[in-house]
Amino acid sequence: MPSQVIPFSQATPAHDAPMRPHEKLLKLSRALEILFAALIAVSLLWIFAAAVATVFFSNHLLIGPTGAWFFTGRPPAIPGGVLYSSQPPLTRLAGMIDIVTATVPLILVCRHLRELFRLYARGTVFARENAVHLKRAGLWLVVYPFAKVAANIIFRLAGGADKVWFHMELVYALVLGLIVFAIALVMEFGREIEQEKDSFI
Repeated sequence: MPSQVIPFSQATPAHDAPMRPHEKLLKLSRALEILFAALIAVSLLWIFAAAVATVFFSNHLLIGPTGAWFFTGRPPAIPGGVLYSSQPPLTRLAGMIDIVTATVPLILVCRHLRELFRLYARGTVFARENAVHLKRAGLWLVVYPFAKVAANIIFRLAGGADKVWFHMELVYALVLGLIVFAIALVMEFGREIEQEKDSFI
């Protein structure tokens, strides 16, 4: 019977070997950790830019039912649009509260996902912390649609323009949040079963 042993010199070089699944997970997790960190930075920058525009450039902001527009020169002709500088200070303050209220849940979603993928990138895959971060990300996704509604109510009560606040993205965020939360519960349940099995060994 011929030998099935492959001589070492003929073995496939390590650099030509396919990447193992856990190595793919580590690389992907590092990339996603960076991505969510970048999204947090962009969201914070958006809040800062909105504050600067509100305080120093409100005469270049037009607020209307479908959103806000920054312009130079003549204001664009937008039905229902009003110059932001013509609004009282309380309304402009409410506008900032509107932006912060609607943005903070997304920042917290990104924060917990960043921490989750940081754990994965370090090789921690089935620890309790993984499920905790995933569960909190799901909870903040569920909170996000309600935060958007609350932000719009605050702005309207302060005399702001009536915006078209309902979008299907709110429904998607709510459903996705519930799914993510359910997955986190499954992860916790699986971890408890694994611990019980280990305790019997």
